[in-house]
Amino acid sequence: MAMYGKGGIGKSTVSANISYLLAGLGEKVLQIGCDPKHDSTRLLLDGKEQTTVLDYIRRTAPYDRRLEDIVLNGVRGIRCVEAGGPEPGIGCAGRGILSTFDTLKNLGIDEMDLSVKLYDVLGDVVCGGFAVPLRNEYADGVYLVTSGEFMSVYAANNILKGIRNFDKGIPRVAGIILNCRGMENESDIVERFAEAVGLPIVARVPRSGLFALAESAGRTLAELYPDSDEAKEFGKVAAHILGIKEDRKRLLESRPLDDAQMGRIAKGERVAGEPAGDLSEQGACRICMRRPSEKKVSAENRIVPSCATAGAVYGCISVSDAVTIVHGPRSCAHIMSALKSIAEIKRGDRTDLQSARIRSTEMDDTVSVFGGAGSLEQRIRDLILEGHKNFFVVTSCVSGIIGDNTIDVVNAISNEHPEMYFRVIEADGNITGDMGNGYVASADAMLDAVDRSLCPENMTVNIIAERYLFRRGGDSDLRAPGLFSELGIRVNCRFMYDTTLDSIKGLRLGKMTFMASNDTEAKRIADLVKTRADIRIEEEPLPVGLGAYRRFHERVGRAFGIEGIAKDVYLRGERRYLSETERLRKKLEGKRVLIENRYTADMDWLLELLSDLGTTVIKIGMGPRHMWKQHPELRYGEMGIPFAQDYSVGTLISDISELEPDIVLTDSGLTSLDVRSIGYIRPDPGIEGVLEYGRRLANLMSVPVVEGWRRRS
Repeated sequence: MAMYGKGGIGKSTVSANISYLLAGLGEKVLQIGCDPKHDSTRLLLDGKEQTTVLDYIRRTAPYDRRLEDIVLNGVRGIRCVEAGGPEPGIGCAGRGILSTFDTLKNLGIDEMDLSVKLYDVLGDVVCGGFAVPLRNEYADGVYLVTSGEFMSVYAANNILKGIRNFDKGIPRVAGIILNCRGMENESDIVERFAEAVGLPIVARVPRSGLFALAESAGRTLAELYPDSDEAKEFGKVAAHILGIKEDRKRLLESRPLDDAQMGRIAKGERVAGEPAGDLSEQGACRICMRRPSEKKVSAENRIVPSCATAGAVYGCISVSDAVTIVHGPRSCAHIMSALKSIAEIKRGDRTDLQSARIRSTEMDDTVSVFGGAGSLEQRIRDLILEGHKNFFVVTSCVSGIIGDNTIDVVNAISNEHPEMYFRVIEADGNITGDMGNGYVASADAMLDAVDRSLCPENMTVNIIAERYLFRRGGDSDLRAPGLFSELGIRVNCRFMYDTTLDSIKGLRLGKMTFMASNDTEAKRIADLVKTRADIRIEEEPLPVGLGAYRRFHERVGRAFGIEGIAKDVYLRGERRYLSETERLRKKLEGKRVLIENRYTADMDWLLELLSDLGTTVIKIGMGPRHMWKQHPELRYGEMGIPFAQDYSVGTLISDISELEPDIVLTDSGLTSLDVRSIGYIRPDPGIEGVLEYGRRLANLMSVPVVEGWRRRS
C-alpha cells in the first residue's frame, strides 16, 4: 500500500502508526520512506535515524552492498527503509527513488518474508521517480492523506490523475485518510471532495497534542496511547488494509476532478455524481507522462538524427589546442569518440585525431542522483594538472535533466586560472535540439574568443562552417584551402574544421570570408560570425561545379586585384573539367536519370554535371518536408525537368517501374533498388569533387543492375 499526500500533511506519522498496528495484528511489515527528509521510520526506531539507501550506494561499492545494511528492524519487528535524497538544490530526488527501488530489488528485498509493504511517498512532487510506487508492480492500493486545506485536497486530486495514468482501468484507490489540522468546518471540504471522486473517508484523525508527546519520546502514538481516539482511527485503516488483502474488490477506480470542478469544491459547492471530463485535453497534470511536443526541435524540420551534445562536441574538437569535456555518461563520449576516430582512420588521417580531444566526466547513476558538480570540478582540475590550458565543457541529457549548474562550477575554476580559456555549451543532449543546433551553439561559444580590435590583412581569407563533421583526409582535406593557394592567397582560419584558438582570435584578419557550403547550419553560423565578429560574409559559398568555379575566380580576382592570375587558374581548371567530362560522356551519354531529392536545396552542381555528361534527367521527386528558398521549378524551369512534390518511397518505386530510368540518384540513402542507384551529397569545393562523382556514375554503368548475390533464381 502507498500513502500519498501533500508534503507536510503528516504521511510519515500516519504511516508509522498504521505499520505499528498492522504488526500488532500479526502482519510482517516493511515500511519504505520515499521522501528526501528521510524521517518516515524514525518513530519505529526509537527516534533514531537510519542510513538512507542513497547515502549507502554513494559510499559503498556495488560488490560490497548488503541488504541488511539498509533494512533495519524496528519495533514489533517492522522492517524499515529510508530512500533519502540529494543535498537541496543538487541532483534529482525523483531519480533517487528509482535508484532506491532498483537497489532494493537487486539486493533481494522481494525474497524477504513480508505480508505488507507500506510506501510513504511525497505526493506533491509529480515526477517519474516519485510515481514509482504507483506502478502495479509495487502498490496494490493507494491511500490519499489530506487535511481540509484546499491545496492539500488539490494535491490529492493530482495524485488521482497520476493513478489513472498508471492503472489502465484497474481499481487501485483504497480511500482517503483525513488528518485534521483543526480548521473550522474542515471535514466539509474533504467530504465534498470524497463524494465527488467516489471515495470513502476511511479514517478521521483528530488534531491532538498526543502526537507531539509521542514524537518527543521517539515512539508512535499507537504504541504510547493505544486506547486513545486517535489510535482507534489508525486502527480503522489497519483493518481496512487487511480487508483489502482478503478482497481486492474493495479497491476503487480513480475518478479525478478537472480544474473547474475543483474550483466548485473550493467554493463550497457539491459536484457529486458528475464525471470528470477528458483530462488529457485539459492540460491535466500527469505523473511520469508528458504530452509530446507538437513540433520537433530540428533545424531542418525532420527527425532528429543525433543530439545537440554530439553536434557541439564535433564542433569544439575542431580546435586542436583545446580539450572538450562531455559532462555526461562515459558511453556518450565513447560513442562520439569511436565514430569520429573510425571515420578519420578510414580517410587516412592517423595522426592528431580529433577524437583524442574528447574527455568525459563519466556520470553514473549515483551522480545523476547527487549531482555531477563535484565530478566535473575534479575532471577539470585533473586535466589542468595534465597541462591542458583551454577547455570546452558540453552538457548532456543527464546533466541537463538533473539541473547541474555547470556554468558556476566552470566559472569558479576560471576565476582561479584567469590565464586559461573556458567555455560551456549547454547542449543538454537532444533537449535543445539536434546535431545541427549543437554545432551552431559550439560556433557561438567559440566566437567569444574573437579579437574585435583586429583589421583585415591583404591576401587572406577565412573559411567558415566547414561542416565536415568527420574530416575527409588525404587530398580531399586540402581542396578548400587549395582553391586559394593557387591564387597566392593565405587561408587565415578554417573555422570549425581544424583550427586553433589563436586562429579564431584572429578571425577578423581575413579580408574575405566564405561559407564552406550553403546548408541551414552554415547560414546560421554565417549570421553569428557577421553579428558577433562584425565580419562580412560572401553570399556565394565555396564553389562546387564549373559555373560556380568561374564566378568564384571572377569575384576573388576583383577583390584582391589579381584578375589575370584568377582567370588563368580558372581556364586551367576549365580545360581539366571539359577533358574529363568528355571522356566520361562516352559511358553516360543518353542515359536516363531519376532523382530523389528529399533534403538537398542546392542542386546546381549536380544538374550541371549531368548535362555536361550528356544524360537526361527525366524527373526530380522532392521529399514531403523539403524546404527551398526558391522553388526549383523557378530556378531550373528552363531545363524542362518535371518536378514532383511530396515524393514518397512508394512513388519512387512506382516511377522506377513506369519510367525505367538507367540510374537513380538519391540523397536519402535509399539505394537498395532493382536499378542502378547511387547516393549524392555536396562534393568537395572546386571541380575535382564533382569530377570524382562523375567517375563514380561512369563506373556504375560497368556493374550489373542487380548484384549477383541479390539476383532472383
